[in-house]
Amino acid sequence: MQDTINDILNAAEKIDFENSNEAETRLKVIDKILFEVLGWTHNDVQVEERVSEDGSTTYADYVIRTASSAFVVEAKKSGVVFKTQAKERRLKLSKSNLQGELEDAVLQARDYCRKLGVQFAVVTNGNQWVIFPANRIDQVTFHNSYALAFNSLKSILVDDYIEFVDLLSRNSVVNSSLENLLLGYTEDQVEGRRLRNFFQSPRSEMRNPIYPLIETAITTSFSDTIIEMDPDLFERCYVNSPEKIKFDRRINMHISKSQHLFSSQPARPMQRKDSNFLKDKIQSLKNNSKPLAIVILGSVGAGKTTFLHYTRHITAYSIFEKKPGEAYPHWIPINFLKYTNDQIPVDFIYETIKDYIIDDPYFSDFKLCVEKAYSKEIEAKKKGPAFLISNNQEQIDQLITRKLTDDYENTKPYVDKLLKYGASQAPIFVVIDNIDQLEEKLQSSIFTEAVAFSSKLQLNLVIALRSSTYVEHRNSPAFNAFDFDPILIEPPKIEAVLSKRFFLANNLLSGQSGDFTSENGMKVHVSDLAVLIELIQSSVLGTDVGSLLEVLASGDVRNALRMTREFIEHGYSNPGQAYSIYVSGGKYTLPKHEALRAILLGNQSVYNEAFSPIGNPYDSHLERTTLQMTRLFLLSALVQYSSDASFQYLDGIEINKSLRNVGIGDEAALKVLNDLCRFRFCYTGGHGEADFKSSYYPSRLGGYVIRDLISNFMFVENMMMDTFVADENVWAKLNHLGREISNSHNSRTMRVLHRIERVKAFHSYISDLYSVLCEEAIKRALPKEWHTNILKESYPSLELNMRTALESAERNYGRLPSTVTRPV
Repeated sequence: MQDTINDILNAAEKIDFENSNEAETRLKVIDKILFEVLGWTHNDVQVEERVSEDGSTTYADYVIRTASSAFVVEAKKSGVVFKTQAKERRLKLSKSNLQGELEDAVLQARDYCRKLGVQFAVVTNGNQWVIFPANRIDQVTFHNSYALAFNSLKSILVDDYIEFVDLLSRNSVVNSSLENLLLGYTEDQVEGRRLRNFFQSPRSEMRNPIYPLIETAITTSFSDTIIEMDPDLFERCYVNSPEKIKFDRRINMHISKSQHLFSSQPARPMQRKDSNFLKDKIQSLKNNSKPLAIVILGSVGAGKTTFLHYTRHITAYSIFEKKPGEAYPHWIPINFLKYTNDQIPVDFIYETIKDYIIDDPYFSDFKLCVEKAYSKEIEAKKKGPAFLISNNQEQIDQLITRKLTDDYENTKPYVDKLLKYGASQAPIFVVIDNIDQLEEKLQSSIFTEAVAFSSKLQLNLVIALRSSTYVEHRNSPAFNAFDFDPILIEPPKIEAVLSKRFFLANNLLSGQSGDFTSENGMKVHVSDLAVLIELIQSSVLGTDVGSLLEVLASGDVRNALRMTREFIEHGYSNPGQAYSIYVSGGKYTLPKHEALRAILLGNQSVYNEAFSPIGNPYDSHLERTTLQMTRLFLLSALVQYSSDASFQYLDGIEINKSLRNVGIGDEAALKVLNDLCRFRFCYTGGHGEADFKSSYYPSRLGGYVIRDLISNFMFVENMMMDTFVADENVWAKLNHLGREISNSHNSRTMRVLHRIERVKAFHSYISDLYSVLCEEAIKRALPKEWHTNILKESYPSLELNMRTALESAERNYGRLPSTVTRPV
């Protein structure tokens, strides 16, 4: 680099001496600074770009663009001198400061920026460089803005080299240096430009009229956890068959899996051969055996807590049966969902165990346990400090009582003493669950304390946690202190889970009766409410709705149950008709689009990503319009890669490199990767957190978003409500159509027509936004997987879906007038 700098300085000195023209200045100084010092590529730069307005045509010297940023460079010959304040870096663009050649160059560059829709500009004579915001979107006027001025080549290439490069280099600009240093902010979007802020509908109007009749049963049967349930019902609801899908024909996608976490195969209780692994380990344990250390791993919602409860209360129930008058094995659950930040974790562990001791017949029995646990200490005191009163039993009893009371009040010594003695009589299992709900530092503290605690007292330790948490901590001293036996909990088949929950709800309602008001205002009597569960079940199991739930849940049972509750409560628009058809022997299946809408909305009246189980692929929430489609761009590439049967993972460094090539900075790329993983659109190959060192593969849900849902009218319509719209004309059109949809004077068919027109306008807008990324990917020769404009490709399917919706509306609500033009 030093040789390049010397060449530029020598060339500039010669140009000044010879009073060379603008072309010479550009070729020998400006080009070299842009390409060799600042790192811009020829793909980034357009020279002599046409700028036309009002019939006149001029040409911008350089327009430098990436997918996320752009600026104009207006070049002047070396002999042109800009009058700036030599010792001041910041230069206010006031009329008094802009004079002569500097004024001409700045105003010319500003006009180019405004006509081209570019935000920043640079004017330079090769020697001086003035960088400024030319086309502001905030309330600050141009003449109240500030430029950054570098007044000599020696400044930019020697004295202030780092400052100059940190401002104008390719890497800095794509990471928002111009926005940060010239504007003080990076966002160019305002929260108000989202349709959900303007169009709401009362949630109560969308509630299923039959839901109040079955609410209690549904809430009980489809609760996130069933561990409080009667053991007989719990056993009947437990699912031990894993979901295994290697290829999905509907979306033509191979489903990858994360890498193995262990050198040896972990036990998989969801498979028949390992179904009793933990029970057998517990059963084979002897009093003098080395304590067990078990780590239960699985993804969020896979069923780790349910598996532990199933082991304790079903498969290993007889092992932990309490036997009056003698010692027996203990299973002490410590659930960190109940933890609060007002105490340290180890105190929570001790308090939980103390509560167990107080309630347990063995540990709370003085003669059976407490006296024996303290016997050695009592005898030692009699021989030592209490020797002089050893013949006075009353005083000895008082001494012992005082000691026991003090230990009991202090908790830790009392718990330690009783558990250590109890462990010498029968195995004790300390079972720690849900620690991954806490902060990273607290998790480490819990691991360390739990291992030290269990090791000191010779207790068996069982820890349940996410695979990602294990990856993060597996090399810590806490984990290395134990030789853990791994057990991997795989997500069960969602449809099997739902089937058993419907069975439970049916049993809870069997024989009960009730009334509801149908959509036409008629009162409907239901003699056996279990029939309503059968009706709903027939619309889910083995149908498109059931497949939809399975895909959207993405292996998270809790999420599947939550989504099922949502669509049962809000998903039926014609329950009276559905019930009538079903009881007369016909088959009524809930339309898939109604279930999808109810699932997407959650408990909101309109879609809002913050409250929905499904993320929005159309908005990266980076508050930059140029970065808005990054989420979809990256997910689409991952899905395109997964079409190849040999594909396993895409390296994070490769992702970062590809995104940098098109002009998307590291911070934005990393946030998008984190969001895609958070919404289960993709996963890391090594189970760890999202970063550039990880590898990535798309989930089945991610595949459905790209190859199915973005061509679904209902999906697009709902995502649109929480997508930022920057274009004023498009925004005005969407708002106008929204008012037409809300207009009660319009027929329902006409409202559907307006909904279709709104989705068409929205889809056209985001397709244009997305095309910029695809064009940049092609221009920069990224792999073909990054080239596809998935929005344009999906439009024919979306159009067909909208046509079907309009035809359905005409059948149900009447045809459109012949004077109305059909959009599809």
